Amino acid sequence: MKVLILPNNIASEISHKVRALRNLGVEARGLAVSSSVVQTGDEVKIISSGKRDYLRDVRAAYYFYKWIEWADIVHWIWSFDAVGFGIAPFKLRKIDKRIVKMFDKPGVVQWCGSDIRDPETDCRINPFYRRAFKNGYEYAGFESRANSVKNQKDFAEVGFYPLEFIGMEHYIDRELFPKRFRIWQTVALSEHEPKFPSAENRRPLVVHSPTAPVAKGTKYVLEAVERLKTRYDFDFRLVQNTERREALEVMRECDIFIDQIILGAHGVAAVEAMAFGKPVICYINEQIGRNYPPELPIINADPETIGEKLELLLKDPALRRETGLKGREYAEKYHDETKIARSLVEIYREVIELHGRKAAEKNG
Repeated sequence: MKVLILPNNIASEISHKVRALRNLGVEARGLAVSSSVVQTGDEVKIISSGKRDYLRDVRAAYYFYKWIEWADIVHWIWSFDAVGFGIAPFKLRKIDKRIVKMFDKPGVVQWCGSDIRDPETDCRINPFYRRAFKNGYEYAGFESRANSVKNQKDFAEVGFYPLEFIGMEHYIDRELFPKRFRIWQTVALSEHEPKFPSAENRRPLVVHSPTAPVAKGTKYVLEAVERLKTRYDFDFRLVQNTERREALEVMRECDIFIDQIILGAHGVAAVEAMAFGKPVICYINEQIGRNYPPELPIINADPETIGEKLELLLKDPALRRETGLKGREYAEKYHDETKIARSLVEIYREVIELHGRKAAEKNG
């Protein structure tokens, strides 16, 4: 089986999955059109880390074409707009989708957030998202119902099957995609040696690492920290635009990690913190939360409760350690990259078989 994972290395997902698949003996390649300091590019062919230009687009088109041709199955992360070559001066649009359709390869699509999020749905079920969306939300110009529908129709047209994270499934059109597969965010446990909070530590370190401050609710986190500093002795670090290895080192040293408190579902950062054995504070929307395993150890907080939930951990070192231990167990059970790679292999096999059946039916 030859697996191609591309084109957006969000949360280092391409890197993690390619490495895990290779460790299982699967012939896997990773292709990304850009890179970021918050990602690891290990095991991934990076087209360019700079701005788009003619040469970058030509190189991207070359590798894209050749590696799609090579692959037995394509694992797409994000949307077709993530590539969107538009190679000047030919002004070719959606060449990525056209090439995928031309080769007619079996494939899966992994949506991660803004590429599939429907603000109409979230504004209805999540008052904190509704408030943020109207007050500087970083992705307001990109997220829309129309964009979500367009992305889904694009991948339905090329015959790809969705890989669903918890927190993404309520956006996906069941009529377009009656067949879907559940997956989990990936973490390399071997790179996340746990360092559980000490029950003896009376001056804990609290860390918040927002990629998008409005979407993550950073304003409310900072307000809560300022209030609590008048009553508790603790350190606080805001980690932004920091090289990935350094950010992970800070995370490993902390006693409490605060993820987002707006969007309603946890992301990869929360998983990494749990893998390090840290108690995690994050907003889990009530409707989305029904889909998580009952043992999810995240401390649920929103903009209105972040202060009291942070205080709960600040004043109880034993609770910090206990929650951190449960977090590591949870990461090992659900998010281990080796387990996920094995499940992906089974999904790939099923998708290849489904694709073969459809082709046979089409050809009579």
